[in-house]
Amino acid sequence: MFALFLSCKQPNLPKQHGYPFIEFPDREYALWEVQQVPYSFLKPSYTMMQSAGDEKYWYDLNFIPFNATLHLSYKEYRGDLELDTLMMDTRKLAYKHTIKATEINDRLINDSNGRMGMIYELEGETATSLNFFITDNKSKFVRGALYFNAYTTIDSVGPIVKFIKKDIDMMIHSFRFREP
Repeated sequence: MFALFLSCKQPNLPKQHGYPFIEFPDREYALWEVQQVPYSFLKPSYTMMQSAGDEKYWYDLNFIPFNATLHLSYKEYRGDLELDTLMMDTRKLAYKHTIKATEINDRLINDSNGRMGMIYELEGETATSLNFFITDNKSKFVRGALYFNAYTTIDSVGPIVKFIKKDIDMMIHSFRFREP
């Protein structure tokens, strides 16, 4: 009895909550191109594209292992005024999360092919972690917004968001506009 009493030196503490181990898929990409759609890009092989309702050229890129969706919307515009409106709408959609966001980082997209756009990376307990737009500077505009399909907390999905953001960066940099 005396030995048993001396052997317990650590107090009993409740176990801390843990998060499951996340196994990330290999980074492989395939060209997503549909003849009637005026854009194409490299998408991660573990994702699936599906039409997003009645709007023409709107698609959802489903990140199946992570229960997340990148909603892609397409608009055609005529002139700088319409383009400015589309860009401001995207900015407003990103910045409406300032109530919950701890930080919003803007990154400019500008390349030698004439494409330009902006990526909005949101930090904190926001509904979306990433919004972006990209345009050909002529008449085509695509907006993207990443959402998880279930309630999440940033500490539990942080590594997943970081992983997905790299795949979305690849997608954006491989983005090509063309005539349908």
